[in-house]
Amino acid sequence: MTADFAWLTEHSLEIYEKYAGKWIAVHNGEVVGVGDTATEAAAQAEAKCPNGNFLFEWVDPELERI
Repeated sequence: MTADFAWLTEHSLEIYEKYAGKWIAVHNGEVVGVGDTATEAAAQAEAKCPNGNFLFEWVDPELERI
């Protein structure tokens, strides 16, 4: 999971450009779920990677706060 946090940090601008204002689920350096709520992102992530360990992050829509 620490690696996923590092991946988020390294790709923060790219993630912002694609997912601003959304919840994302990250697993092994890949966005595996996206939604307007964490529950939506979790459902997508679980469908893609059953029983995976996910890092959930809300992507702030304000670029200045990244």
